[in-house]
Amino acid sequence: MGPGIGGQKQVIGADVGGTKIAASLVDMRGSVLSSVRRPTDLGGAEATLDSIADTVKELMAINGLDASGIDAIGFGIPGLVDAERGIGIASVNLGWRNVAVRSGLESRLGIRCAIDNDVRAGALGEARFGAARGLGNWVYLNIGTGISAVIWLEGKVFTGVRGLAGEIGHAVLVPDGPRCKCGGRGCFEAVAAGPAIAERALEKIRRGRASLLAPPGSGPLPDTLTAEAVFGYAALGDSVAVETLKEVGTLTAYALEYLALAYDPDLIVIGGSVVAGSPLLFEVIQNELRELRDTSWVFGRSNSKDLVMLSALGNNAGVLGAAALVAPQP
Repeated sequence: MGPGIGGQKQVIGADVGGTKIAASLVDMRGSVLSSVRRPTDLGGAEATLDSIADTVKELMAINGLDASGIDAIGFGIPGLVDAERGIGIASVNLGWRNVAVRSGLESRLGIRCAIDNDVRAGALGEARFGAARGLGNWVYLNIGTGISAVIWLEGKVFTGVRGLAGEIGHAVLVPDGPRCKCGGRGCFEAVAAGPAIAERALEKIRRGRASLLAPPGSGPLPDTLTAEAVFGYAALGDSVAVETLKEVGTLTAYALEYLALAYDPDLIVIGGSVVAGSPLLFEVIQNELRELRDTSWVFGRSNSKDLVMLSALGNNAGVLGAAALVAPQP
C-alpha cells in the first residue's frame, strides 16, 4: 500500500447518518474517485465509531491505500457538533451525547480528522465545489428528514448570537398545524420535511381519498408511508400525491421568500433528499416563487428566476461537503 493516485495524497469525505455511512475518496477538484457505503452500527458510541472507521478502512483497502496515502478525512455528523473541539454534543439519529468523535476516529485510523455538522459540511461543499463557488452572500437550505439552513454573509457562515441562525425548520408556517418534535406546532419541518410529506398524504387517505398509495382491496390502510412513495406516485399522476406536493411546495416557497427578504442573498441553494427526490416538487416551488414575485414588487426586486436552485453536487453532496472540511483551498 502507498500514496494516492499519481503520488499525490488524497482526502476522504464521510457522510454519517442514522442508517448508513457513505465514504468517498475525493481529489482536490471535488471529483469522487471511489465510494463505499455501509450500515451504521447504533449499538453505542464506541460501536458507531468502529463502524465509521471500518467504512473508511474498507474504502482505503479497495484503493490500495494506507495512512501514508491519505492527507486527511472529513466527517459530516448529524446533530449538534462542536467542530473546534471535535465533539458530537448531541445527535438524536446516532444516540450520541458528548462523544469525542475526532479523537476517537483519529486513534482508530491514524489519520488527521475533522468533523462538523452535516448540513454545515454540505454548505461548505457547495461553496467549494458546487453552485455557490465564488459567492459571498448566499443561503444553503437542507430539506430531508429535518430542515435547516446555513447562512453565508460576506464569505463567512453567520451563526447568530446563540448559534441558532438558520434553524428555520422550527419557524411556524402553519398556525396550529402538526406538532413538531421541537414542541411547537406548524413548524416548517413539521409541514414540509420528508416525514411530514408522507404523513400529509396518509392523512388524506385516512379521510377517504382514493389513492394508488393505498389502493382499494389492498387491505388495511398503512400505518406509515414514505416521502419516496409519494414522489413516485406523484410522477404517475396520483391525485393525492400530486396535491400533497403542491401544498408542500407552496409552503416551502413561503419559507424561501422569508429567507430571500431577510438576507437578500445572491443565491439560495436547496440540498437534501426531499426536493432532489421530486422534480415535480421543485417545479411547484419555482412556480409559486414566480407568483409571489409577480404579486409583490418588494419580493420581485429580490427574486430573479435564478435565485433558487438545486444543489449542484447531487447524491455526492454529503461526502463532498465532508471532504471540503479538509481539502486545501486551490
